[in-house]
Amino acid sequence: MRILNGANYIDLEVQLETDSSLPSCGDALIGVAVSSNGYTCKNQVWVAKQELDLFATSIRALDKYRKGEAVLSSMSPDELFLKVYAYDRVGHMAIVGKTGYQVTGAVGFDHSIEFGFTIEPEQVVKLSKAQWLTQDDT
Repeated sequence: MRILNGANYIDLEVQLETDSSLPSCGDALIGVAVSSNGYTCKNQVWVAKQELDLFATSIRALDKYRKGEAVLSSMSPDELFLKVYAYDRVGHMAIVGKTGYQVTGAVGFDHSIEFGFTIEPEQVVKLSKAQWLTQDDT
């Protein structure tokens, strides 16, 4: 799923864990690709089912009322923080976030990107209807 405004975008490729014999059932492995004002990155993160459920509820409320925010965070700190929000009383929308990872070895290095751009409300509508956020509705 791509959320975009012009050349700025975030792609979220979501794979839900469906094996009910695993404790991670319902969690998601999310491939993240970002391009924001010339900066680009890719990452892969795990997000807990409870976090997905909370984000789904929040993004639907944001779509319906055009106020507030919806936040999605990864299991591991600093790997993914994503916030979709109304930035004024009229209901104009924006998306901000950060994604990164640590490279370990003889010397450790942190790699990350912080991003943000405005989006049209239709992008929030599209996100609120994403199949991976409606998994319990079927």
